[in-house]
Amino acid sequence: MRRVVTISTFPFLALALFGQPSRIVVDQAQEDLRAGRYAQAEEELSRVLAAEPSNWNLWCDLGAARIQLGKNDLAINAFEHAHRLSPQQASPYFGLGLAYMKKGDAGKALEAYSHGLARMPNDLAANQNYALLLIQQGDFRHAIEPLKRLENLQPADVSTRATLIEAYAKTGMKNEVVEETGKLLSANLANMQEELSLARLLLSNGEGMAAVKVLQHAAVAWPDAAESHGELGLLLIEGQQYEGAVQELGRAAQLNPDSARYGLGLGEALLRWRHDPVALKYLLAVQSKFGGLPLYKFELGLAYFDLTQFPMAQQEFENLAREQPKSSRVQYLLGGAYQAMGKLDKAEECFRKAIALKPDEASYYVTLATLLKKVNPADLSEPVRLIDRALALSPENQDARLLLASCNQAQGKLAEAQALLEAVVTHDPELRAAHVALAQVYFREKKMEDAQRQESIAAKLEEREQNAVSPWGPGGVAKP
Repeated sequence: MRRVVTISTFPFLALALFGQPSRIVVDQAQEDLRAGRYAQAEEELSRVLAAEPSNWNLWCDLGAARIQLGKNDLAINAFEHAHRLSPQQASPYFGLGLAYMKKGDAGKALEAYSHGLARMPNDLAANQNYALLLIQQGDFRHAIEPLKRLENLQPADVSTRATLIEAYAKTGMKNEVVEETGKLLSANLANMQEELSLARLLLSNGEGMAAVKVLQHAAVAWPDAAESHGELGLLLIEGQQYEGAVQELGRAAQLNPDSARYGLGLGEALLRWRHDPVALKYLLAVQSKFGGLPLYKFELGLAYFDLTQFPMAQQEFENLAREQPKSSRVQYLLGGAYQAMGKLDKAEECFRKAIALKPDEASYYVTLATLLKKVNPADLSEPVRLIDRALALSPENQDARLLLASCNQAQGKLAEAQALLEAVVTHDPELRAAHVALAQVYFREKKMEDAQRQESIAAKLEEREQNAVSPWGPGGVAKP
């Protein structure tokens, strides 16, 4: 729906009701209103009404002229006069609604439009303004009815239908979102930019699957447009559908090889899909195009890191850290490269920098605590403090609870370790490391049957543990 205030025109009095002089003046007023000469129209209508004050139509026309002149209070007086003369007519209410809307009095405007629409429910401008006011007030649920009327009045208006879809999404009416989106796509009314805008709207309201449907439709409707394929690919990354993302972003990169957004989006999709050798080969191939961009350097460093080429990863992340000193994620990954090469002092320094840059990231504390526990297992005071901080930020962080249990076990606090580990395996029964640790605690407590049961569970779990911190998390490098 167009987010603008629209102005209703009000019917003129039949000229036959006036004598010849009045007819001439009314005729001139009508011409002046059409031509935008509102001051002249106001003066002429005021003269006629001074002589013939009982016609509600002309009071409405006078109010409309005054609204255009910014005389909202005088316009309200005119519309109220019209309403007193003919209380069952809708137009005075619509005029009052518009005048109050211009004044910024949303409550009175809504009340006036509500009364007017009860009398004339299919007035286009009134429905537009009424829906707009409700949306501005955040009342999407009550905006649905005027939006549905507008859809019936203007079935080809894409903006109205998109706003109706938004209202359904805002009110949690998911079935209606799917149905209305399907109807809009089937009608083939929207152009590509309108469909892309609709997809973004749906995504911003948590309707990712509907957004994918829109972008899939756009990619089919405009097969040679890089934007439709590229935006679909980026959305599929958010939905963790990496194979599809690679296909769509690959097509987008072919259609627009100079687009860093889609070219580096393809690199991200390959890395997230864990096709690391292919990702590295691709990134090196596009280095001449995008090699100067921070996100390219981040992806190249990550490709080296995932392929355990840690010296190359170190080099990329060191360079990037100088360019992006505020990126906590770069510091974290640089620390990981240092740690993998046995440079533990430098790794610790990077992890502490990451925490300083983003002190609300729980996993950073866990990573540093893990390193410090490894470096000095005899003194676990700081690791425990770091874990406590992580759990304060993220009470359900299973890695933090697992590490704390390990510290408790090392300190001989077996009951505390057992309680923590039992909670962890209950929350995440697929976490093999937790079952292994719990088995060790049970063995130390001489609970042999329980220990053997945990060992048996651990032996069946083949899932590989993932890194505690995704390289794609907050504090990263901005996208082009």
